[in-house]
Amino acid sequence: MVQGGYLSFLYLRHLKLRDLKRTCLSVLNYFRSVERTLTINDGGLSLESKQKNANKQNHRVSVHDGSLGGGGGLGNHSYLHYTPADFKISESEFMEFSEVENHDDFYSVDEGRVHVQDQRGYYVIYDAAQEDFKVLEKDLLLIATHFIEKDRNNRMNESKPGLIRQPPATNEVNLASYGHAQVDRFAILLDLWTNEAAYLENKRQLFDTYLESYHHVFDMHEKRSLAQVLTNLMHQRPRFDFTSNYFVRSYRAESRCLRLQCTLVKSILDKQIHDQREYIQRVCRDGDKDFGLPHKIIPKQPIAINLSRPALQHVYLLEFHPSLALASRIPEALKYAFMEACQEHPPHSVMDAIFMEKKLLEIAVKEWEQMDNPGASFSPQIQRDLFSDVYAEDPLFMCEIGQSLMAAQEAKMGRRSTKEKQGDILQIWSRLLETITIRHRLLEVASETEVIAKLYTKHAHEMGFDECHMFLRCVQFEFASFKENADQPPPLFITALQEDDTSIDRYVPSSLFLAIQELDEKHVGQFSFRTRDGFLKLMKGNALDSLQVVLMCQIVHKNALLCSVQQASICSYFKGGDKAQTDKVKERQKQLATPSSKDSEKPAGKARIVRRDSSVSAVAFAAKLHQGMQLKKRAPEAFISLQLEKTPARDVMLNDFLTKKAAKGTIMKNQEEVEKLKRALIAEFCRKFTRRMSQYSLRGQIIGYINSMLRLLDDFGNVRKTHFVVGVQNEKKTKMDDKIGLETNPRELKKRPNRQISADTTTLLNLWFLPHHTEVLTMFKTLDEDTCLKGLHATVRLMAALHDILQYLCAHAKLGSSHARLGSQKMEFVTADWGGTEGICAELREIQKQINSLENPTDPHQVADYLTLRRDVLFLEFDTSMRHSLCDTLLSTGNIPGYRTITDSIYTALTMLSSVQRPGLFNAYMNVPEPLQARDADALALYPWRAYLGRRGPYPLRIENWYVIAYNMQLCLAGLKDVDRHVANGEILGVSLLMEDILQSGYQDLSMVGDDIDSEDGDGKAPTPKMSRRQSVVSAKSGASRPTSAVAEDGESSTEVTMKKGPLSRTAEPMASYMLLKDFLIIWKQLEMFKSDWATRKLGVEEINTRSLYKKFCKIYKMDIMYPVVMSIARRNNQAEQYEGMVADDEPIVAPQGTAEIELRAKQLVKLLESLEIHMIHELERKVAREHSLVLAERAREEGTLPTDLWKKPVINERITMAKPQIVEDFAATIVEAGRFKEESVTISKEDLNSALSQLANAIMRREKSNFESYSMFYENLLRQHHQMLYQKEQEIKQLKRAYHEASSAALVDVQCQLADRSHELILEVTGLRAKLAEMTRKFTTQEHDITERVKDEYDALVQNLFSSAFDLKVKYDEFGTRLYNEVFNMVSEVRRDADDAMSQFQSKNPGGESGYGPRLNLKRAEELSILRQENNEMTRLLLKMRCMGSWKTTQMREHYNKLVSELQHDVDKCKRAYLEIKMMADEEVILLRQQLVALRKAMASSEKERETIQKQLDKEMKIKLERKHKQDQEARSLRQLEAARTANLEKLVDDIEDKEMKLRILTDEYDRASKMFNNTQDKTTREVTQMRSQLGHERNLKLDAFQRVDELQTQVYDIEQALSSMSRPYTAASYLTTPGPGHLPPMISTRSRSTSPEKLPKSRAISVASGLWPPPSGMPPNFQQRSLTPDPWPHQPNNERDRITQRPKSVGTRLRNRIAEQLLTDLEPDHHETIMQLQKSTSATKL
Repeated sequence: MVQGGYLSFLYLRHLKLRDLKRTCLSVLNYFRSVERTLTINDGGLSLESKQKNANKQNHRVSVHDGSLGGGGGLGNHSYLHYTPADFKISESEFMEFSEVENHDDFYSVDEGRVHVQDQRGYYVIYDAAQEDFKVLEKDLLLIATHFIEKDRNNRMNESKPGLIRQPPATNEVNLASYGHAQVDRFAILLDLWTNEAAYLENKRQLFDTYLESYHHVFDMHEKRSLAQVLTNLMHQRPRFDFTSNYFVRSYRAESRCLRLQCTLVKSILDKQIHDQREYIQRVCRDGDKDFGLPHKIIPKQPIAINLSRPALQHVYLLEFHPSLALASRIPEALKYAFMEACQEHPPHSVMDAIFMEKKLLEIAVKEWEQMDNPGASFSPQIQRDLFSDVYAEDPLFMCEIGQSLMAAQEAKMGRRSTKEKQGDILQIWSRLLETITIRHRLLEVASETEVIAKLYTKHAHEMGFDECHMFLRCVQFEFASFKENADQPPPLFITALQEDDTSIDRYVPSSLFLAIQELDEKHVGQFSFRTRDGFLKLMKGNALDSLQVVLMCQIVHKNALLCSVQQASICSYFKGGDKAQTDKVKERQKQLATPSSKDSEKPAGKARIVRRDSSVSAVAFAAKLHQGMQLKKRAPEAFISLQLEKTPARDVMLNDFLTKKAAKGTIMKNQEEVEKLKRALIAEFCRKFTRRMSQYSLRGQIIGYINSMLRLLDDFGNVRKTHFVVGVQNEKKTKMDDKIGLETNPRELKKRPNRQISADTTTLLNLWFLPHHTEVLTMFKTLDEDTCLKGLHATVRLMAALHDILQYLCAHAKLGSSHARLGSQKMEFVTADWGGTEGICAELREIQKQINSLENPTDPHQVADYLTLRRDVLFLEFDTSMRHSLCDTLLSTGNIPGYRTITDSIYTALTMLSSVQRPGLFNAYMNVPEPLQARDADALALYPWRAYLGRRGPYPLRIENWYVIAYNMQLCLAGLKDVDRHVANGEILGVSLLMEDILQSGYQDLSMVGDDIDSEDGDGKAPTPKMSRRQSVVSAKSGASRPTSAVAEDGESSTEVTMKKGPLSRTAEPMASYMLLKDFLIIWKQLEMFKSDWATRKLGVEEINTRSLYKKFCKIYKMDIMYPVVMSIARRNNQAEQYEGMVADDEPIVAPQGTAEIELRAKQLVKLLESLEIHMIHELERKVAREHSLVLAERAREEGTLPTDLWKKPVINERITMAKPQIVEDFAATIVEAGRFKEESVTISKEDLNSALSQLANAIMRREKSNFESYSMFYENLLRQHHQMLYQKEQEIKQLKRAYHEASSAALVDVQCQLADRSHELILEVTGLRAKLAEMTRKFTTQEHDITERVKDEYDALVQNLFSSAFDLKVKYDEFGTRLYNEVFNMVSEVRRDADDAMSQFQSKNPGGESGYGPRLNLKRAEELSILRQENNEMTRLLLKMRCMGSWKTTQMREHYNKLVSELQHDVDKCKRAYLEIKMMADEEVILLRQQLVALRKAMASSEKERETIQKQLDKEMKIKLERKHKQDQEARSLRQLEAARTANLEKLVDDIEDKEMKLRILTDEYDRASKMFNNTQDKTTREVTQMRSQLGHERNLKLDAFQRVDELQTQVYDIEQALSSMSRPYTAASYLTTPGPGHLPPMISTRSRSTSPEKLPKSRAISVASGLWPPPSGMPPNFQQRSLTPDPWPHQPNNERDRITQRPKSVGTRLRNRIAEQLLTDLEPDHHETIMQLQKSTSATKL
């Protein structure tokens, strides 16, 4: 049973796996079907040269081919054609192709799966879906293998208990252990496919919401945007955290993200559909016949657009909502927000990123559900005048206003010419459209202001400021007073307001107001869009100008708020514990505290006092600020007070108004003049305020660049330490931090100044200094406004270019970090390394050298030009290497997978690294009209708002995401193999070497002329200017490649580069070198684009993506383009004979000697341009000739056939001839016959006209009938033929299937079994080998550490020996020194003694000499000194010995301690590993037990449900069976009724006899059992009866004695019982039987019976108690009932009033006493027979 159940479980699990796979395949098939539809709708087809090609639409989105974006590439200009039909084949014609029978498939949902059906209703599965499923299956198997290999704790390292483990061989791998044989792989696969199916289902639901939006959109560009979103979603895969223990958590988190996004998108789109329905219902109230109105919604027949159940709201049959195109903006906005969140809070793992995205989606859903209506924070008056949509958003009302204005204009002006009328009409409608547009923009800006104002208030509170800084109290022009010094700027430090805020006006309105209402509320600020009169007022006079000023004010206010919020957000938070920064600050303050010159020691007394006071106040304020910022953690110096910034400009505006009003005098009494003056002053105020706020915007950008570089340099600490200087908070500057710090002094080594640009903005001091944001916030604030802006602009340019260069260098270094740490290990490949940190440092040093080589290295504008140029060259070099050089190399080597990977990767990555135009999120249906592009200067001049929205990215006013540089550079190489990645590195190196060759060749005179000019110029001279053609785009690009900032704002040229011929050096001539390199790279990109277009056109293919096509292209290009160009250059250099006959060779053509590469590529570009021009001219001539010949042939046609040649499509190959119907000719002849001609008029009677029309109708009907019969016959024949062919094919297929099934069924089972066994063995072996390999890899990584430890141990022993030898040598050396010293000293003493003796003898011979006392004294002292020195030497030797012993002991103790520490550390590590293993095993066991418990609970619940179901079924069946049986019994009873009456008496007698026999048998059995037990228990029963009699006698005496006291105590007992009964609850049944109550006799039990336990009772009584026969016979008789001592006629009720009133008698009568005594004495004679029967029953029950 167990084996069979387990086998059933395995089979069911296998079936579940197949079902899940089928579900996944259905979703993938559904995605591929939709992708096919999207491709057909987006691409289209065209026929050229009898070959079907893709004809892409003219999308405004860039095709990502390396251009500047916009348009669809070369040849896609639909606006040049007469009609769209000349550009693209319509969908109806497209369906005529035999290969494509229908655009869209049909979908149905059955059993939770999506099924795809074609137009015939057949279920289809696409080959691409099956390929996707195979790839998915392979990926899932790899994921499962990874997590199995990762689980190293479940290896079978120990054998089973009870078996002897055999030690494995030395070189043998335990496959069962390393292969994880005990892991249930099918369970892992079940988890994988279950979660994968759930993930795909959630993705499909989100996909359906976007797909339904796609079906509502008709605009070409919006459809492509939605198609891109759908494509991204269908190819989206879950992110796995391979560091986690299992994959289920990742799957569930990803599914949760998809569900949240689906909820958000569905709610947004449902709300949009609801609003659109209300709008259409309102505007179509009078019908939809007017031109331009949407079609009226007919609320009938709701449909589901895609599936049987719609993902969005139900829509009706003819209901469309093109505004659902906004769905394509939702994923982009979410992605942007997620990237910003990841940048601010970098996730540590993949799961952290997924959870962050989930939290972001939850917040988005919550915000959308709680979002207020736009304008809710504004005052009620503004909500009515501006946000009300009752009148302004009704097109019928707007048309009525326009028509009324036209009528008024016509009545006013009278008769005019048509041109004047058209001009007036154009002006009226233009003014109306401008008013509507301004209202729309004002609504948009006001809504954004409302959102940003909340953020501003939040940041203000976090920084310790009040909300009042956002508001400015309105001062009317008419009531203003003149103010002196009105243009004084706000305080230098905004934090000073926290000490003294008297200059702040604490005005806080209850609601928001428009920005214009802070300046003027009487004239300019008065407008209303709510009523017709308000709209007409805006259409008259100068009201539109006032409205434009209102919009200007609101935009400026919104930008100021945004600038404030960005600056507050981008400034870094307080970071405590930064020791390095604290030490640097202290060191800096110490340097400042010690002046280095004498001048600093002589400050004026007053200045010293001021400085001291300011320092004291600064310290006090810093302490107060630090205390206040403990909770707010945001820098207060980054706060911007809009009130203080607006006040000076507002006061200047009011002063100007008063001055001009006084100057104009009576003119100001005119209301229009007053409004005009106010508009001019307010516009000037906006310009001044914008210029003021631009400083903060620039500061925010600078801080953003610095923060980004600091985050980047955190990963490259060495680069940051060696090349950059990071500023500290509130860093004080010295005079060495200005221009004086650049003065060189050969006698002094100085550091670079800690400042980037000098205080006067004219000198670049230190490019590598990254100031703190507190320094940036006060940078150049003390200068005038123009100089400050100039310095900030220069700083931004420097920081931007340096930041991009650093991002590129660091990203380039990280590209090779897959095998080695950055800069620490070289690759073992032939290709070059990626540089590492050494490459970054080398590039930065080269930049500094090149800056030093500039004409003026301290000019910030010139350095910015150089850095910008170098940045452009870097990115162009990378783009060219990836897009062209690497792709060509991969194609030439036949590496097609690598080519496809790189082309797919660079599609988006290189586009994000370039400066292409990117549309914003708010430009839906607001594109610049063709052929203009948003980047064009003409578009910016004609359509500034649309151009602004279409070229600045998703959020034009936000600071760009700089971190995407490294991300996109890594994305370019993502998916490549390691070998291909090194090939890419080699290609980048090759491009850099080619650029070095370009520099060696220097500038060339590129005449950009064709081959015909060069061929005529045989003498080698350059062509004359007369013969040269106009310069191509390359020359223009060469001129345009110069830095855009080469001309300063004041008109003076800041960077002048002289072009000279000859080699160039990057170090000596950086500007000229990089200009040349930029020109070369642009020419190269242009050449590659035109070369690709030429190749596809020449070969007739869409793309060259195979090796054979690439070789064919190279050969053709060599013959047609390359060889003519090289020959022309060779002829010019007199080298033509060297290149004769080189076309047939397979070797590449080498450029002529002395020819520069840039010249060769330029000539190729010219040749390709000429080829393109020739092709365009030829195609135009051919098309014109073809159409012209067809028209001439038709005009010359004389036979009566139809002109089918003109109608025939290129796809139609058959030629048919159809008779031309003479319907028109016959009708004209009839009219001519019946008509009467009079000069230029024709008169025809009614009857003749009716007759002619009847004949015309009959002729048309005959023609239609003939066409119908011909079509019907053709269609029937076609269907019959197809059915016959289909039947034949089906029969053949059936026969082949039958044969194949018969041939394969015999061996299928054996093969599958063998394959399964072999697969299992291979899986175990591969898994084991992988695990073993991983273990060996880990062992290899730790082997170096082990070797180091072993060498260290050996080295320690060697060092110990060296120490001991050194100590011995030292002791011997000391002994030798001491012995040598003693010997020398003794010898000197002896010599001195001998000399003394000789001198004494000499003196004795000469008595007249000096006395010998002095020498003897010296000798004595010398001897004493010798003795002391000997003692000193002994002490020194002893001290040295003690030191040697001490050092030896210290060494021994250190060695012993180190050895002990290493052993303890080893033991600790071993214990930790054992602990971790035990913990992991315990955790896994707990998880397994929990899973088993959950599974058992589920199984129990399902079993319980099954039991209940089966029980219900059984009850139902039993009920039916009983009813049927009852019916049968009734029928049988009616049939046997007569017989039953006859045999009733007989049966009764038989039954009585049987009953008596049964009773007799039972009694006999009982008697037998009783008789058997009676002999055993007779003696015991006799003794027990005797004891019981004596006991009862004793009890009888006691009870008689107790009765005497009853009369005395009865009253007290009854009173107590009465009190207790009134306090207790009503008696229950149990208490009524056991507890004595009023009027009842308490149970009377003897004292002996109460105090006697079963153990103390006799044996017979103990048996009775144990067997349940208690109470014993001494209790009440069986028929005894408790009776009341005083009969009560009413039943007992606890709450009855009678119980409380009636009292019991005080005594008991004698007769009643005797009666009780008789009842007590009734059991004195026990019933022995009953006792015996009870004992027998208890014994039998015990045996059973």
